[in-house]
Amino acid sequence: MSRARGRGSRATGVLALAERAALVTVLGGTAAGVRNIVRSARWKHQARRGFAAVRADREPGTAYVFLLVPALREQRVIEGTLAHLRKLDYPADRFEILVAVDGKENGERSTAQVVEEYAKRHPDGAPITVVTHTGPEQRRSLQLNAALGHVQEQVRERLAGQRILVGVYDADSRPEAPTLAYLDDQLRRRPQASAFQQTVTYLANGEALARSRGLLHANAVYQGAWNHIFEVPRLLACRDRIAAGRSLPFPPYCMGHGEFFDLRTLEAVGGFPRTGPCDGIQIGFALSRAGIAIHPVPFDDACQSPTSHTGLIRQHTFWYSGNLQFFRWYRPSSLAPDTVLPLLTHTALAGRWLCRPAVFALAAAGAHRMAGWRGPVALTGLMYGYYELGAQALRLTSPPATGAATRSARGLVPLAVAFKSLGAGNAVARMLLRKSTFNKVER
Repeated sequence: MSRARGRGSRATGVLALAERAALVTVLGGTAAGVRNIVRSARWKHQARRGFAAVRADREPGTAYVFLLVPALREQRVIEGTLAHLRKLDYPADRFEILVAVDGKENGERSTAQVVEEYAKRHPDGAPITVVTHTGPEQRRSLQLNAALGHVQEQVRERLAGQRILVGVYDADSRPEAPTLAYLDDQLRRRPQASAFQQTVTYLANGEALARSRGLLHANAVYQGAWNHIFEVPRLLACRDRIAAGRSLPFPPYCMGHGEFFDLRTLEAVGGFPRTGPCDGIQIGFALSRAGIAIHPVPFDDACQSPTSHTGLIRQHTFWYSGNLQFFRWYRPSSLAPDTVLPLLTHTALAGRWLCRPAVFALAAAGAHRMAGWRGPVALTGLMYGYYELGAQALRLTSPPATGAATRSARGLVPLAVAFKSLGAGNAVARMLLRKSTFNKVER
């Protein structure tokens, strides 16, 4: 009996220690998140206001911009995207759009055909060109590199000696109108800057999401708030550390859309990474390892969010499996010291996404142990307030349409955070069962 009681007391002690550690983790992470929200919101507000004050005095067009749009089975949305990109506040003769498609896309009417027909019907505005990737493998990065080869060819033929900026947008991207003008202004102010990442929201289909008035809408709000909580502050911190000549304790990543690179910088890191499907994450790592700062851009690239719960789980599985795919592309023999840090860092981030519900449950139990029923209630209220603060930052620093689209999701964002872990668990399970985890999510 004494041995059993001893084992039971040890187990109770271990559980109590785990609960306290989880509570400290949740409270510490929340405090850091609040600090990050304030910092990113202040930066975004000041950067937008500062640009508005100077843009009237300057005519944009210093850089020549190529906008790359990788597309696979995007017939339903691509025409709207092309029309939107052509309306950006930038001289039409100083940028062009390259739609990068895969030659193996089949069907009665391919994305390439839709784009070519649109360009013929609408000849005015920035030029639109289709670039086709051909080869045995299908991967977004291969399409992007095919488009990059076209850019290099055009530079040699007619744009030699000019500052060339290469941007990437998704087929559902809706960037704010001043984006290119802001980038042009930054290149004048900071000639050494060579990599940029826009802030991101997921409310381009806000009306459809608002009609759902539920988890789907809350998820889109959370994804935009997460940009303020984590991604923008990380870019700002890394930019400042690189400027000060200090090493990075962690590498930032790019989002895969709303990202821009000086052509020479892109060539210096070998183009778009071919070693996996998540090229945005990897190119961010490659730039950081080369000591190149990624400057955040305070104008949003708004994208769509799933409008069904099944589609939402698939999207989260798609995103999370992109993280896991790193380990299918790297082997111990190919790991260099400067590759280990990005892999370990991203593994920790991915693990947090997967384990968040369990950690919060332990933290709630620890709060109950310390303060009775009031503890978990207070902790839950803190989480609601924390995510509402992130949503409020999104409302105050984004265009009016985005701000309006966030309001009807109040009170549901923490549930969306928990729901997101289902996609992570699904990705892990499918990989363990050796099933496909990185299929394209259809719109």
